[in-house]
Amino acid sequence: IDFKNKNLDLIFENLILSNSSEAIIIREQNSKGILLRGYLEKDFSKLDLINNENFIGQKNIIEKNSISIGRELSFNLNLEIGDNITIMSSAGIETIVGNIPRQTTFTITSIFESGLVDFDNNVIFLNLRTLEEFSNLSSNDRNLEIYLKNPQDIEKQKKIIQNIFSNDLIYTWADMNKSL
Repeated sequence: IDFKNKNLDLIFENLILSNSSEAIIIREQNSKGILLRGYLEKDFSKLDLINNENFIGQKNIIEKNSISIGRELSFNLNLEIGDNITIMSSAGIETIVGNIPRQTTFTITSIFESGLVDFDNNVIFLNLRTLEEFSNLSSNDRNLEIYLKNPQDIEKQKKIIQNIFSNDLIYTWADMNKSL
């Protein structure tokens, strides 16, 4: 879709590819369920929470085995930049004895703070291709995140986007956060 010809660049701030998966983080005697969100390196640096003053670490790097964690998760598990942690995927490796969960060690290269404690305690960012390999996801499973220049007028802009992507499920920040 040529967004410039449709004047959609007037309402779109950024278009970012992502994917998500559930996993378990393992640190010493602790384990915790988390949500993994994968981004391409060029898109990671476009995220607002990466560019705020509370972000610590490498803004432009989200390499193969590096991750960015929330400040609350870093406090709860006593993690710092440079620490290695093990993450177990919900997708497993098929062996002759059955399905074995996939585990990989990642290095923390940055810590973010979104302002939402639950988000900062439960979400980890990593490289999109690493996530897809780790979680047995296809590039066909990817999401297109659309960041708007005026997110307050969300229902009107949702209708515009729904007309463009008529065969796709469109949900907004308002749909995902009805309790707020």
